[in-house]
Amino acid sequence: MTLRLIHNANIITMDDAFTKADSMVINKYGKIEAIGTENDLREKFFSFSKEFDFKGKTVVPGLNDAHIHVWKIGHLRTYMLDVRGVKSIIEFKEKLKDFAEKNPNINWIMARGINEMVLEEKRLPTKEDLDEVISDRPVFVIRTCAHIGIANSKAIEFSGVSEATQVPFGGEIRKNNDGSLQGIFTERALGLIMNNIPAFTFEEYKNMILEAHNYLLRMGITSATDPAANEELLAAYIRLDEEGLLKVRMNVFPLRIPDGSDEIQVLPEQYESEFLQIKTVKFFSDGGLSSATAAINVAYKNTDGYKGVLRLDYNKFYETAKEAVEKGFSVATHAIGHQAIDLTLKVYSDLFLINPNLKHRIEHVGFLSNENIADFKRMNMTAAMQPIFIYELANNFKNTLTDDLLDVVYPCKTVLDNGINLALSTDGPVVREINPWVNMETAITRKSADGFVVGESQKITFHQALKAYTVGSAVADNLENVKGSLSKGKYADFIVLDKNPFELENVSTVEAIETWIHGELKYKI
Repeated sequence: MTLRLIHNANIITMDDAFTKADSMVINKYGKIEAIGTENDLREKFFSFSKEFDFKGKTVVPGLNDAHIHVWKIGHLRTYMLDVRGVKSIIEFKEKLKDFAEKNPNINWIMARGINEMVLEEKRLPTKEDLDEVISDRPVFVIRTCAHIGIANSKAIEFSGVSEATQVPFGGEIRKNNDGSLQGIFTERALGLIMNNIPAFTFEEYKNMILEAHNYLLRMGITSATDPAANEELLAAYIRLDEEGLLKVRMNVFPLRIPDGSDEIQVLPEQYESEFLQIKTVKFFSDGGLSSATAAINVAYKNTDGYKGVLRLDYNKFYETAKEAVEKGFSVATHAIGHQAIDLTLKVYSDLFLINPNLKHRIEHVGFLSNENIADFKRMNMTAAMQPIFIYELANNFKNTLTDDLLDVVYPCKTVLDNGINLALSTDGPVVREINPWVNMETAITRKSADGFVVGESQKITFHQALKAYTVGSAVADNLENVKGSLSKGKYADFIVLDKNPFELENVSTVEAIETWIHGELKYKI
């Protein structure tokens, strides 16, 4: 058997015993044949086809972002205008105008990343703002959270939307006092516009996904979950896998109920290979917290009793999820607010009666009650959470949440203290910063970019954060037997770091200088 030896490394295995090693042997299948000390491995295997001296560098398992919209990150890096970080509507208009002029052949102009809380005007753009810049082509701008969108008049006209259009359940069409359209659509009403945007071709999806994969490899991310795919995107992933082009191991969730329609997306066949898994379906039960559309149990600040948007009712949620569970699919549900988590766990409890062996998960998990915690433990579930939201979106939360809620939002420590599996992720491109080390540092300090601490009681340790980015995310994927730690029989997916994070007070500056997948070097700084 062809064997390669990696030696003279500070290997942090992240296995249950938190074993450290200095060497590992990789076999021809790209898996770890053995791990331990160099002397022991040389005595056991005698010779190797190749040897790699890591010169004492720290090695950790490849990181697994458990919830990141991979193709959307690629979209922003290819065909879409990125307006994350703009500070005013004036600056936004300038960027939009420049993008349109440089891309005269793009029929639909799309942008993403606007956040009214960091704009000088403290409001979202409206269709009038967009019309002022572009009136001859449809324009659709997606808020940073992806739960709100703004359309210009051309996009509204093209989509056949008017003041008389019926609002889909779980969505909003925002209007002025005189009943005229603002051009702002939320939650499931987004589909009224987005369903009319021309579908991407396979080549476009390919370019987006592979561009994103290159970016993820630079971050040391060797596995990722793309948590909402339509039929065309699923087909693109499968074709890329069959052609051997995927660079990062992918867990992809088919979306069951698309926005803007009551039509149920067809349940696909399950799919599993070394680089692609399609075995979990996705639902949205409420909106976003930074957009103040998550379905919480108290009113948002500075509103007339508004508590967000519940996007599903029990019957439709249960019946649609039941069909998937009966065919062996697990269920993942976007649920942030109290109402949404209560609804989701009620559905999951009834699904658990059908098949108690399937492990379900909730994405984001803004808040947890004692009853919620008991349900998570009883059903052996995963909480997939994003501390990075605190780093980038704290000002949104401070402006909309009561102090009591702010103290317990995104309860990572509560999850771990109760023995619930925690998987960390970024939800990029909802946030601009998808660097795992900044995310882990935020989990440790709970500090926003400006130093404001959100939820002091929910701080976790670095070891817990790293485990949630490796082992915890592998458990979330139901693939802990093949990845997550550097252990015999698992994939040789690992990263080489520029410094040892366990020796640092602040891990946000750590960089991956090499990324290895399947025992092969895929990125080197």
